[in-house]
Amino acid sequence: MTTIPTYDDIRAIAVRLVQQRYPTAVAAIIGGSFATGRQTPTSDIDLLLLFEHVDCAWRSTIVSEGRTVELFAHDVATFTYFCKEIDAPRGTVPLVNMVTEGENIVASGPHYTQLLALAQTIDASGPPVLDMDNLRRRRYAITTALEDLVDSTHPGEALAVACQLYELLADLHLRAAGAWSGGGKHLFRRLQAVDAAIAGQLDGALRLAAADLPAGQRAFEHVSAAMLAPVGGPLLHGFCLPAPAHWRSAPQ
Repeated sequence: MTTIPTYDDIRAIAVRLVQQRYPTAVAAIIGGSFATGRQTPTSDIDLLLLFEHVDCAWRSTIVSEGRTVELFAHDVATFTYFCKEIDAPRGTVPLVNMVTEGENIVASGPHYTQLLALAQTIDASGPPVLDMDNLRRRRYAITTALEDLVDSTHPGEALAVACQLYELLADLHLRAAGAWSGGGKHLFRRLQAVDAAIAGQLDGALRLAAADLPAGQRAFEHVSAAMLAPVGGPLLHGFCLPAPAHWRSAPQ
């Protein structure tokens, strides 16, 4: 039986790694599953490295003392850009979460203090408000996906659509509530934290779609109606999405 390593075990590996390979780091923050106590026997170590300056931000995966380590290297300027210009517009801030949830294992200084304050400010500000056009696109995508699911008689196809619908609905519910979203397991965790009842309904609908397709179809119809109602309901008729005028090839 594989045992789950303790946080202290993982912290010691991370400390040795930073001391040996990244001694110029002004902060090194353990995030992810070990920071939140959700680790499994094979969980990766997520480690955010902060330097006074990097020519470019970088990410790499290495193995240290038999443990997979996901490295994210930044200085304050690249961290700010990634969070504000790339992640936040999509409604997710994974780097911010690493800083606010994790532990800095390097002696704290002004760079870490600045980073922590920045991350806390971004987290507290919440994601961009969904404008009407964005909401209409989301309502349309959910409505068409639900139609595909309800019309499907092939279990494999239906499950693929149900997984897509789960993500669309969960992300919409979080964003409409003014909460940060997430991807993969983090999407479920964030939804559960914001609305445990809806998280349970969506989880149940997805499980039913895999085990009993007709029951899963009905469950998704029910939960989709409830989640779409506050933002305008389903949308099909009248939806129009013009392409930008410059989307055309030059004449041959």
